[in-house]
Amino acid sequence: GSATTFRHVNTTQLGRSGEAARTTSADLDQILEATGTYSNSFGGHSINLLGGYGYQDFINESFQASNFQFPTDLFGFDRLQSGTALTDGKASMSSDKSSYKLIGFFSRVNYDWNNRFLLMASVRKEGNSRFGAGNKWGMFPAVSAAWRLSEEGFIRRFPVVNDLKLRLGYGVTGIAPNDSYLSLTSYTYGQRFLYNGQWVQGLAPNRNPNPDLRWEQKDEINTGIDFSMFNSRLNGAVDVYRRDTKNMLYNFSVPVPPYLFNNMLANVGHMQNDGVEAQLSYDAFRGSRVRWTTSANWSTNRNKLVSLSDATFRPQSDFFFAGGTGEPIQQSTHRVDIGGPIGNFYGFKSVDIDANGEWIVLDKNNLPIPIRRVTQDDRHVLGNGLPKQYAAWNNNVRAGNFDLDANLRGAFKFQILNFQRMYYENPKIVQYNMLRSAFDSVYGKRPVSYDLAYVSYYVEDGDYVKLDNVTLGYTVDARLLSRMTNALSSARVYVSGRNLATITGYKGMDPEVSTTGLTPGNDNRDQYPTTRMFTAGMTISF
Repeated sequence: GSATTFRHVNTTQLGRSGEAARTTSADLDQILEATGTYSNSFGGHSINLLGGYGYQDFINESFQASNFQFPTDLFGFDRLQSGTALTDGKASMSSDKSSYKLIGFFSRVNYDWNNRFLLMASVRKEGNSRFGAGNKWGMFPAVSAAWRLSEEGFIRRFPVVNDLKLRLGYGVTGIAPNDSYLSLTSYTYGQRFLYNGQWVQGLAPNRNPNPDLRWEQKDEINTGIDFSMFNSRLNGAVDVYRRDTKNMLYNFSVPVPPYLFNNMLANVGHMQNDGVEAQLSYDAFRGSRVRWTTSANWSTNRNKLVSLSDATFRPQSDFFFAGGTGEPIQQSTHRVDIGGPIGNFYGFKSVDIDANGEWIVLDKNNLPIPIRRVTQDDRHVLGNGLPKQYAAWNNNVRAGNFDLDANLRGAFKFQILNFQRMYYENPKIVQYNMLRSAFDSVYGKRPVSYDLAYVSYYVEDGDYVKLDNVTLGYTVDARLLSRMTNALSSARVYVSGRNLATITGYKGMDPEVSTTGLTPGNDNRDQYPTTRMFTAGMTISF
């Protein structure tokens, strides 16, 4: 529950005389899983079989009620009926219930021949009540194989190689929507209307039925290599993959009639991701008193929206817009092209500003024009909000009784739309907050004012490196601890710092902005600064 007193801003500004609400939610998740295994070895062969059945029945229920205009704030949310907003018809109340069921049959076989050739194959047949009639079940196979080259004679000639393994795998996984009942017609109660002298509650459809609603499907092929060298001091892995996500859900605009509602959810999308992932770890020191282990990982990814149509549904255009700047600029921030990548910023490419504070931008023919003369066709791709590369470097040092952990990570080759600069770096709009940089030169000029606009001047490179976590600890020597007390078997004290430093050229608060969905790289206009946190503590064992 939650409640505000008479001294709250809602009372002083809105005259609400206190607000109170009670909310409750309950989840019931019934799960049954049964498995059976069989293992056997003969000669150089080893085999392991697994089979099973899984069942899940999930139910969620929630209830909420709120009221305001209370005669006293003594009761908080424990006497909701006292508020007069209830009798005035202004209080709110809602309840909800949803459920879904999952049933799965699965099996897996692992095969090993002389620790040289490894094979794994699995299949899962899974049904989900959230899909349309006749499409509730999906079949998801997977197979992978590995060849341990380090067991072969031509590799054993090199004693520096301790382990070397090649891998190849292919698998299919199913993805279900987060909401139930999407395949069914749904209705909503609308305005009341007078019929034969009586007020009747209106009822109108707000979702089309789609009995063809089915599993989204992710197909992935992966090839990789694992290695260990120099008495297992150097270890690493490299993976190259392609992921094809098919039957992705997308909402189409459809005509009414023949449809009941103006949009339709259908499995039409096809997204492709290609990437490389690499990991490396090294024991730099292996002494009895000093040990230093360092590891790094790096990844890169390229995505493409391959298709957004099927035999029934086809978009009206080969691109669509996503995201928004908000008022008063009122522009979409991204454009998604079918056959192109997710995350492209799409707006006006600024090149100058005149003495009157008007942006000079490039038109569709790359000729400079005042922004007041542009059309929507004059927009350009201004960058991409998805990092093309990620990297991290982790270190663990132990020297005597001291231990030190330090972690760095970063993202590279991407852009950010700086919403704070776009709205607050302007000396003309006095109703907003204002940054000190509002009076800086723009393209080498110092204008008195200029208009708010979504232009490339506010799209910045977002590359960053963060010193994310550092922990220094000291483990009390066991002999010293025994002299101090016999009650403790071990004790360690530590100090830790998080978000200690960020190296970046980005001018906003934090370059680590959202990179999910169709609008990656959009910074928040209003946000709390990222906090630096320090912790000191002790762990003891009795």
